[in-house]
Amino acid sequence: MQLNVAENLSEIVEYDTPYLPIRTRQSRISYFYNRSASCHWHHDLEFILILEGSMDYFVDGEYYLLQQGEGIFVNSNRLHYGFSNQDEDCSFLVLLLNPSLLVRNTHIENKYIKPFLQDSNSDAIVFTEQVAWQSEALRLIRRLYETCHHQEEGYEMLAITQFELLFLHLYTNTVVKHGFQEAYSKDIAAMKKMIAYIQMHYAESISLQDISTAGAVCRSKCCRLFKHSLKKSPIAYLTDYRLQKSIELMTNNSLNITDISAACGFNSSNYFAELFKKIMGVSPTEYRKTMAYP
Repeated sequence: MQLNVAENLSEIVEYDTPYLPIRTRQSRISYFYNRSASCHWHHDLEFILILEGSMDYFVDGEYYLLQQGEGIFVNSNRLHYGFSNQDEDCSFLVLLLNPSLLVRNTHIENKYIKPFLQDSNSDAIVFTEQVAWQSEALRLIRRLYETCHHQEEGYEMLAITQFELLFLHLYTNTVVKHGFQEAYSKDIAAMKKMIAYIQMHYAESISLQDISTAGAVCRSKCCRLFKHSLKKSPIAYLTDYRLQKSIELMTNNSLNITDISAACGFNSSNYFAELFKKIMGVSPTEYRKTMAYP
């Protein structure tokens, strides 16, 4: 499974229907290459609910461990992705809801919606059953998922009402309780630019200097930011991304392994084959023969 990400690193969200900007999915972390989604952002509010197993989640420089029965909220336009370093799989629900569903008039938007979307204390919220208001949030998330997933008659109006209740519940327990604090992180902005640069130019020859220049930072800071945010170097991220794209191209039977290697920015098909086998455990040719998708 791959996310559809634009050149600026924003996810191109495909909603359940063209009439309502809501997406609901049940997925597994093993469906993603290397058990990790691509780092991305979107305007939609995101809710994750863990059904089985556990998953790590990165949001704007912070890491969260989500266990079975727990959930997380990711605010609008925050850089994020889920991943797992464990051998065990993780099953989870995903809901994406566009804030435009909440806008009724400028008063509502300015008093409730904008402050919450811009609140630095609400970048991400982990929900557990042990905290009363978070337990209620989990219940509202699951109910909203079921409404949108089953799509019974009148579900559109019911889903909007449930979303409004969920949003008000979050707003009441965050901005109302702790106040509003707006902040802008230059480091996160730099990371967005550098990752976007890699995803736009992975097929070309890219140096560490090229990546750091894209983020308007020095090479040493570029390495620190990647290490902090993604737990890997910029070049390691570039290599992983190239391997991810190579797997996508293997579905194209008109391309041979040498073509795929070149299209993904590898200067040598032999090096690509060696690296692929080291990471995936089999050669590109062997992997292509046994490809299986969920």
